[in-house]
Amino acid sequence: MTRRAAERQLLANVRARMGTDAARRLRRLRARLWLRRAIRGATVTAAATLGAVALVQLLARSVALEAAPLIDLAVAALALLAWLAWCAIRRPTLDETARRSDDELGLRERLATSVELTAMDAPAGQAGELVELQLCDARARLAAVDERRAFRPSVAPRPAMLAVGALAFVALLTVWPNPQDGVIADRRAARNAAQDVANRVEEIANRAERPGEADDPRRQALIDELRNLVRQLRAQRDDRQAALARIGSVQEQLARMADQQASQRDAALTRLAQQISQAATGEDANPQGETEHAARDLEQLGERAATIDQPTARQRATALRDAAAEATASHPDLARALSAAADALEQAARSGSSQDARQAQQALDAAAAALRSGEQDRQLQRDVARAQSALQDGSRQVARAGQAAAGASGEPAASGQPAASGQPGGSGQPGASGQPGSSGQPGSSGQPGGSGQPESSGQTGSSGQPGGSGQPGGSGQPGASGQPGGQPGGQPGGQPGGQPGGQPGGQPGGQPGGQPGGGGGTTVHRIPGGGLRTGSFNGPTQGNKPFTEGTDSFYAPFDRFGRPGDPSYVAGQGGGGGQEKPGSQTGSGFDNGSVVPYRSVFNSFLNFANNQLDNQQVPITLKDFVRDYFSRLEPTS
Repeated sequence: MTRRAAERQLLANVRARMGTDAARRLRRLRARLWLRRAIRGATVTAAATLGAVALVQLLARSVALEAAPLIDLAVAALALLAWLAWCAIRRPTLDETARRSDDELGLRERLATSVELTAMDAPAGQAGELVELQLCDARARLAAVDERRAFRPSVAPRPAMLAVGALAFVALLTVWPNPQDGVIADRRAARNAAQDVANRVEEIANRAERPGEADDPRRQALIDELRNLVRQLRAQRDDRQAALARIGSVQEQLARMADQQASQRDAALTRLAQQISQAATGEDANPQGETEHAARDLEQLGERAATIDQPTARQRATALRDAAAEATASHPDLARALSAAADALEQAARSGSSQDARQAQQALDAAAAALRSGEQDRQLQRDVARAQSALQDGSRQVARAGQAAAGASGEPAASGQPAASGQPGGSGQPGASGQPGSSGQPGSSGQPGGSGQPESSGQTGSSGQPGGSGQPGGSGQPGASGQPGGQPGGQPGGQPGGQPGGQPGGQPGGQPGGQPGGGGGTTVHRIPGGGLRTGSFNGPTQGNKPFTEGTDSFYAPFDRFGRPGDPSYVAGQGGGGGQEKPGSQTGSGFDNGSVVPYRSVFNSFLNFANNQLDNQQVPITLKDFVRDYFSRLEPTS
């Protein structure tokens, strides 16, 4: 008989000999005893579990243990299962409950004896009367006691203290920063980057599988390399160095498969398709330069070879020879096929025989096949370039995954960088909008005006007048156009130094310095960070031009200054040309207001560059340079 069956039989005997109330009370005592055991077992289990979790946390701080949370959960789950199993095994029996109840309630073994008597057959005679008296006494005492005093829940003191200490230690380790978190984050980022690269490479491999080109060994080799890379990236996704090494090896294979002249051949094939269609049809029937369209035109020309008259055939043959000459450098096989087709077409028209017409048709079909072969080569090179671009991006993504982003160093400078010789802006690079420029510094060839101008009157010659050439333009920085007239250096470096100094010197020298600069520094319409350039350069750029009668329509007060050629009389004492002093006056700038946000302009240029990179318009050796250039220009906020 099993234990459970024996328990059921014993409970039935107690119910029959001692009554239903006694059996119910005995079952409640067993439940309370079981609960206390479970609580004490839970205390011990909690102490052991928290200790194990603390050990895992300590281990996670010495090594990069990415699975530490999962291990903690596994430990807790195992501990819970072990506690449940222990509770099931330690479920008290009715005999054990009766013995423990006698001790707990002070029944002096009445209950345990009565339970044992119920399991035996009732004896006859006086012994039977004694058994009944014993059972009645136990039943009465059991009904009189308070069951709540028995088996009150309690915890083991030492395991409870260990559990509290372990819990506090785990809480401290949880709050305290883990030095391995950075390593784990870096590893996780590298794994995610490798997975992303694998997905992109797999997509490219799927696109490279073309139904009509399954027998091309080069294309099959490309697909095999890409699929092997996908499998290895997914298998070694945690190993950054292994992933980079594998990507590098595939890049070497693709470099051997790539044609260095692919972009030139691509463009040449498009032009050839247009030219071949025009040669075959006599009209501009293929403006987009589609090779399949051109191949069909050649085939249709071959079908009409027997019916074309001699002048038309000669015209078509000449156009095909021109196309062959165009294709000689980029597609020699196609050039030979076109030349042979032109000869065969002209021969068929000249002879008029059906055999020559069939040969012409075969030659034109061969030219169409050569054109399709060139298109297959172009598509293969595009797939190779697409794979190379994806691998370059992927290697950079894997290498930089988890690393801190680069700072804002390397961002483009402001729009006022000095331009070429003769252009304004050589007086310094402007800072933020509204900073004053220093256009009063003397230029490289800006010699002072001729001697003879009086220095005491503060008047200067023409070369000493303040120029607007050093003022940076649309960035909103002020020019120093209000520098005193005695400052000679405001002209751009490209002006000749031998300018006459005989102009009247009555120009005021105390003009305010807050006049806005008219431009300079650059002629670019869009500049990163500055929006649209709205300024324009108002100063001279090629020196003073000689006066010509009848060409100036602006206001010229000849009565005040005299006509050209008249002698000028300037009052004052002649000097040696005056002392050169660079201007230092500054004025408050103004903000011209950028009308286009920098981010939107940057995204437009970035999208255009990415399209060119994907379409193989940029050499493979310069793609990294282009990407790095735009990464440095990328807005940081």
